[in-house]
Amino acid sequence: MSSRILAGRYELLERIGDGGMAVVYKARCRLLNRFVAIKILKPEFTKDLKFIENFKRESQAAAGLSHPNIVNIYDVGREGNIHYIVMELVEGKVLSDIIKEEGPMEWRKATEIVKLMASALSLAHENHIIHRDVKPQNILITKDGVPKLADFGIAKAVNATTLVGTTGAVMGSVHYFSPEQARGGYVDEKSDIYSLGIVLYELLTGKVPFDGDNPVNVALMHINNPMPSPSKQVSGIPPQLEQVVMKASKKYQSERFSSAEEMFEALSDVEHNHSILGKLIYTGTGNGASEREEEGKPENTHKKSSDTKASGNGKGSSHKPGGPFWKKKPFPIILALIVALPLSLGIYKIASDGVFGAKELEAPDLRGMMMEEAEAFAERSNLMVKAGDIVYSEEYEEGQIVSQSPSPETVIKENTTIIVNLSKGSREGTVPNIVSKTYKDAVFFLEKYGYNIGSVTYENANQPEGLVLKQSPEPGEEAAPGTFVNFVVSLGITENKSMVPLLSGLTEKEATTLLQENNLAIGQVMMERNDSVQEGIVFWQSLGANTLVNPGTAINIKISGTPSQENASYTIPLYIDFSDASNEVFYLTVAISDEGGTHNILYNAQRNKADGGGTVTLSGTGQGTVSVIFDTAEIARYQVNFRTGELK
Repeated sequence: MSSRILAGRYELLERIGDGGMAVVYKARCRLLNRFVAIKILKPEFTKDLKFIENFKRESQAAAGLSHPNIVNIYDVGREGNIHYIVMELVEGKVLSDIIKEEGPMEWRKATEIVKLMASALSLAHENHIIHRDVKPQNILITKDGVPKLADFGIAKAVNATTLVGTTGAVMGSVHYFSPEQARGGYVDEKSDIYSLGIVLYELLTGKVPFDGDNPVNVALMHINNPMPSPSKQVSGIPPQLEQVVMKASKKYQSERFSSAEEMFEALSDVEHNHSILGKLIYTGTGNGASEREEEGKPENTHKKSSDTKASGNGKGSSHKPGGPFWKKKPFPIILALIVALPLSLGIYKIASDGVFGAKELEAPDLRGMMMEEAEAFAERSNLMVKAGDIVYSEEYEEGQIVSQSPSPETVIKENTTIIVNLSKGSREGTVPNIVSKTYKDAVFFLEKYGYNIGSVTYENANQPEGLVLKQSPEPGEEAAPGTFVNFVVSLGITENKSMVPLLSGLTEKEATTLLQENNLAIGQVMMERNDSVQEGIVFWQSLGANTLVNPGTAINIKISGTPSQENASYTIPLYIDFSDASNEVFYLTVAISDEGGTHNILYNAQRNKADGGGTVTLSGTGQGTVSVIFDTAEIARYQVNFRTGELK
């Protein structure tokens, strides 16, 4: 991708996102001359043939969906080892970021977002497509406030194969998993309804209903724990809306809404009834309301709202509570407004244009934008943009605006033309500027201009984690292609964090004292034979030195020595026979439940039945059980005692 042209038509402009399984770029389609978003799968997934097959099939099926609240998929393709999806480019914010920034959302706004997501899911379910990963991270909010559901197809491909990457990081979102997903059971349309109910809960309260130290604990909460009441977290939630949350998130599929369409209608009823009843919705009607309140209600108060499907794939409601507007408002007032409005507009136009002249404003900062972006941005302020010179730049990429006249923040008038100079990239033989770029982007630009990656060091800094702090040679310096460029990367903002010290080589007492001096705690102390380390000396710690953690975090250690029978800890080999696998290519999970909790030795590791079998090494604390799972079926369970080394 050194040319940054994919499939001969998609020009990659800039990286705009980096998720667990893919990198997203803003791109220009040269064939149709429009901006798009391209999601490129990370290399570790391209080796998984089963995943790729599901990815292509589900993405192509999702491309057939057309709905105003679904991110459109335009194309699915492959170039060499690069697998990609071309999608609608949504300018706006991810819903999860909005929740982080704003916390609990006003219930009417939350209801409207979830109602539109139910409408989108209704269409997908009608076409036999289940999303399987409905979560705020997959809901985009446009600049106009329109929510759009993303990652149809990808979600199913991920769930059908593996939920973790090569690093072991969870790819799926266990906080929004339905109980049947957590159990590895049958997933259907109602699983999406459950996840959407969790999203609604989070929008209303600012947090998810179930949270824990690890994904396994959270999954068990979805299976076993009762759903908490959102109104106990935040006041002012209409009881009827809370009922929608509770019904959508029932443990059993049969108890949830029968369809996304039914959930859509229930949310529409909440909006409709509240618009009519106002505060009465919080206390109910009937005996609890006064006779005056009862008499003041429109005749259709107790009737179910009449939702109508719009033409095409979108759905909406067409409520007219209380009758036509002109029957409720005095006609003379309306007539006065009709007469006064054109006059007031005329006075405003004379005042703004004829008397005071053109409106004054500050020149916007267009640097770093592409020409098309700058034109659209300037047009909003009644300004125009014209291309000037094309110049070399170490700071800005090819095609981006380097400088402008008038300069940013200069006071100008409407209809002014701003002249912009565009970058043609770095001059050959000069080092590009990678400061403030992410590590991956820095590598991309250095390789693009023919430079090699030199030494990369890390420092604590009040800059976001992963950003380049400085480089050598400096930006703009002359250096022949092939020169090694060294740079320093930020470890992240260190405020209110404690750094884990190096404990290896210390005694238990020394390690405990050092941890306390760094506002940390000693965790589990394990004795284990290690012939290369002096007895009584620490040789292992659960978190590496220089790691930034929250104050009070407990660090486990291992000390060289002969363990007592009570504290002994053995590692145990387990041979697994693959002959019981149902598929030629299957996914192996080995889970241990011991005195330290539940953890995975392997999680959905791809294996071939033809290999016959393989050995895994078990480690844990005290006594417990070991489960061996092929795909979603448990094929063996063992009792294990890590104190004695027994497995049976």
